Amino acid sequence: MPSSWPLHWDEVSVFDVNSAALGQPPLNLMLAAGKHLANISASGVDDSRKLDDEIWILCGSGNNGGDGFVAAKVLADGDYNVRILASHKVQKTDLSNAARLHAKESKIPIHVWGDGDWDCTPAVESTSGKVAVLVDALLGVGQGGGENSLPRGSIAEVLIWTAEHFSTGAPRVLACDIPTGWGSQLQLRAGLTLTFHEEKLGMRDVNGEYHRGLGQVIVAPLPFPNEIENVGIGDSMRYPKLETGAQKGDRGRVLVIGGGPYHGAPILAGMAAARMGADLVHVAMPEKARERANWPPDIIPEEIPDRAILTQDSIAQISQRMSSGRGVQAMVIGTGLGREESTLSAVRDLLNIAAEKCIPCVIDADAIYALEQDKWPDNIIGVATPHVTEFSAWLGNSKPDEVLAKAAESVLPVPWDIYSNDAENAVIITTGAEDNLIGLQGRSCKASGGNPRMAMGGTGDLLAGAIGGLLAIGMSPWAASRLACYLMREAGKVAGQQLGPGLVSSDLPQYLAGALATALLIQAS
Repeated sequence: MPSSWPLHWDEVSVFDVNSAALGQPPLNLMLAAGKHLANISASGVDDSRKLDDEIWILCGSGNNGGDGFVAAKVLADGDYNVRILASHKVQKTDLSNAARLHAKESKIPIHVWGDGDWDCTPAVESTSGKVAVLVDALLGVGQGGGENSLPRGSIAEVLIWTAEHFSTGAPRVLACDIPTGWGSQLQLRAGLTLTFHEEKLGMRDVNGEYHRGLGQVIVAPLPFPNEIENVGIGDSMRYPKLETGAQKGDRGRVLVIGGGPYHGAPILAGMAAARMGADLVHVAMPEKARERANWPPDIIPEEIPDRAILTQDSIAQISQRMSSGRGVQAMVIGTGLGREESTLSAVRDLLNIAAEKCIPCVIDADAIYALEQDKWPDNIIGVATPHVTEFSAWLGNSKPDEVLAKAAESVLPVPWDIYSNDAENAVIITTGAEDNLIGLQGRSCKASGGNPRMAMGGTGDLLAGAIGGLLAIGMSPWAASRLACYLMREAGKVAGQQLGPGLVSSDLPQYLAGALATALLIQAS
């Protein structure tokens, strides 16, 4: 299932980990990438000059450098003159280290940078030939983009040395996946960029043209399994790391607005949000529902004036909660609200306020009925989670991707930052036995598996809350949706094994936390 959207740079590691989980060893991906790189490099050398001109490959200490080492060996075995310029004495990943050791078997000259110069300085020109191709395999997408990607240390020194020694008669520069320092003052400008699997977010400018620093762009396939783009354990790679010394509130505050006819649904959503690592979770319910609810100590009751159902009477107080102190970093609205017109009118007003305050929203359950038919709500950054009936009432026969395409101007600012989440700002999840996720710019994937018992009431509330919690800690709507859908199914699978048919929705928040912990532990190993 080839992707049809420009990948966020962080999605590369997601797909790598998903691929390994689906049985494709990472080494196979590196070998494939290195062979593509070798083939493109070889095309830059005239056959009549093959024995004289050289191909230089700048290799960093990570897996981008590993691709370079693989390419060097392929070229050397094909009788090309290859020289490796390594930025570090050792590799920082086992995979790239294996590729480096493999390259040494072909007796390729390797120059290592240290103490401001090469251990043995390579000659830019010899009596017989020159450097025909310079391959940039220093840093891949892990470097980020823009000025934040300004290379430092050995990488910066190598780039400066390269610029000084190729100020005239420069060889053709071939970038592996993305030019090193892309978007910064030290960017190594490429004449050609070989990127893998799919274009990366920000490669094109507002006119749809490739940025000049990339040169010509070639997209090469990798041997990913067919299901690589569906949600999986790799999505945990985008979970924001806990910071040492963090204070209360640093991991975000979630506001859940629900209840009226029902009181349990908002509590479930709140518990799921808390189990995703959000610091503070407030639940606003009308008074009667609030009094019926069994409040967990981890959830903060947010008192509002309404007694039976949500109405305009509570708008001002809820709006104040959105702005007080640090405000809220995510809003989940709809669980257990009911569909009285006065309630739906209040929902519309609250969504407008959230849009003005740039608060990401999860629009769930009864709140779906407040949305204008066949239209994404204006300026809303977030996720809508309709089941089949709600989807039909909201979108009818419209296709989610077409609805989101019409909304792109309000949720996808132009021009985009190279390393921006803007392209992930809106998602529609049609929930069911298999969840279908649709985002902007052709993003599309599925979530399957889990436990049939998850068809019970309350799991939709948990999913909405989990997404809200992930939004609050800083994940984009697309990344949060993918991870939450994965965790829900993993939690259901484990809970079903332990509790059987007696599993109920209130059992699941703890299993959600366990699924997240397991994914992060596997990721760390």
